[in-house]
Amino acid sequence: MKTYLSEIFSSVQGEGPYVGERHLFVRFCACHRKCVYCDTNTELTDYCIVEKQPGSGEFEQIKNAMSVTQVADVIKEIDAKTRNSRISITGGAPLMQSRFLLKLLPILKSEGLSIYLEAAGDLVKELKTIIEWIDIVAMDIKLESVTEEKATFPAHWQFLKLCRDYNVEVFTKLVVSANTDESELLSAAKGIKKAGGEDTLVIIQPMTKAEKTDAVPSVEQIFRWQDQVSSILPNVRVIPQTHKMLEML
Repeated sequence: MKTYLSEIFSSVQGEGPYVGERHLFVRFCACHRKCVYCDTNTELTDYCIVEKQPGSGEFEQIKNAMSVTQVADVIKEIDAKTRNSRISITGGAPLMQSRFLLKLLPILKSEGLSIYLEAAGDLVKELKTIIEWIDIVAMDIKLESVTEEKATFPAHWQFLKLCRDYNVEVFTKLVVSANTDESELLSAAKGIKKAGGEDTLVIIQPMTKAEKTDAVPSVEQIFRWQDQVSSILPNVRVIPQTHKMLEML
């Protein structure tokens, strides 16, 4: 079995409550979403770019598609060179490759590695096939007013409930922009509370300027939205994309 990857590298986690931790990122190609603020190339690439010596800026190219054994060997080689806290499975939309992950993740877990899944939070069936191998889920909840795509709230709530049912650590992330619809944001907060419980952590992530949009929210908007969401859920943090500030991978 083979799949397409765009990058494998070790860096500092730049988003969410684990910001600052050292993670080994495994970035899968392809995505079923077309969020207007996306800053990642999700097209299938001819090569996977690998930085085997973290922070060196020197990259090797491995021909796509890659086998499970190839990917596992590269991960183990890079991980042996630094102290990564977790393996971050990201994309794109990694759950689109759930059949590949079903083969890869048990190998990584057998090495004692912690698996951190970054996902759009709407591919419920795919998550269920691999959830036993996941330690932490970073779950994006997509706001229609920000993504400029149709909302998928029902799938999000099923996804969040599945994480809770399997006792997998999960936090939710809401990317906000100057165009955020407040009623939609509050509806999302209520859905999070109902599906995940009052103790679900919510990360409000201000949008970073992207190729297709520069609708970065104002400080006043961010403060107001944090106050509003906090009236529904007690644990709400504002965390921007810190790796962008540091110009890191």
